[in-house]
Amino acid sequence: MTASAAARSPNAAHHDTRNGRYSDAFMNRMRQTGDPLADQVAAQLKRHLPSQMLDEVMARADSEGGIFRDFLDYSWTVPDWVDWDLIERARRVQLAFGQTRGVVLLVGGLAEGAGLNKASEVLAATGRFKPEKVIKRLYETGQMTHNSQAPNGLRPGGPGHRTIMEVRLLHAMVRRHLLSKGWDSDRFDHPINQEDMLFTIIEFNHLAVRGMARLGVTLSREDLEATHHFWRYVAYLNGVTDEFLTTSPEDEALAYDRIMEREHEVHPITVERVHELITGTAGQPPMYLPAGMMFELCATCLGEERARQYQLPRSRAWRAVIKMLTVNNRVQTRLHYLVPGLGRAFGAWNFRMAQRMLTANIEAEVEKRAFRHIA
Repeated sequence: MTASAAARSPNAAHHDTRNGRYSDAFMNRMRQTGDPLADQVAAQLKRHLPSQMLDEVMARADSEGGIFRDFLDYSWTVPDWVDWDLIERARRVQLAFGQTRGVVLLVGGLAEGAGLNKASEVLAATGRFKPEKVIKRLYETGQMTHNSQAPNGLRPGGPGHRTIMEVRLLHAMVRRHLLSKGWDSDRFDHPINQEDMLFTIIEFNHLAVRGMARLGVTLSREDLEATHHFWRYVAYLNGVTDEFLTTSPEDEALAYDRIMEREHEVHPITVERVHELITGTAGQPPMYLPAGMMFELCATCLGEERARQYQLPRSRAWRAVIKMLTVNNRVQTRLHYLVPGLGRAFGAWNFRMAQRMLTANIEAEVEKRAFRHIA
């Protein structure tokens, strides 16, 4: 299947106009919709580590069938629009630029997520803004992306495939917990709703490639289509409904614009949370970046307008350092596309470094990990 064909299927008819696809009525419905399949499963589980919950789902699918079998069948049935050649291409290019991509996800993703006022209330309600929780969340996120980028990581039974199923169950259990505690869906929308789930995917793809470009790594059109396809499949596995899956990099950018247009409003608590996230992760593994550099990187990735809104402290010295880094990235990108095999060599090295970092910082005892595997 070609990239253009994959972009048209399925549900291409839903994607024609903003008024149709991303109308206020549609977006409001997505804000009040969770993940019905996973939520039905979670309603019949006791709260455990996600890896243990998935083990239980698998056992009960064999013994009871029903909703447990439906959940596994969904996860293990590959949609006909999935193109494994595109996913392999995306896996390689993401690994080739793994360090820059990691920096962008660290500084830009944290800030963008905190900037969504309603969605960030879930993190606040579950204590995930505490510095120690932020670091833990970063490693768990790194584990999911690392496993997904392993060879055949997203194929059914692969380490990334399993980790995403574990994440999906975790989200369902968080929804169940918050709703049982009286979560105000009228004020804050349904917890971890479809819009929140899609925005997470947007962070991993659209915002990542945008931030990389601002730091000197501009991907080819073919690679942009491949990375979009990669994360579209991750969105599917994680429970984003078919009608909300984006169909192209441009469609994903439009979804981002609509979400920010409707949701993003900078309040004092927004600024406070962004600053706390950056200062709380500064100097911490795996990157050990100074706070001043992180603020300047954040401003570069998000753009000047957002930097002013978040009142990010600026530094001419760090700006000069980042400009030199950007020049270096431009050279590396040019060499990546000119020198055969160079990208694969960088990718292999980055994969090994990520594996070592995760092994050193995630719970050594497998049965105590939230997500079981480190590929």
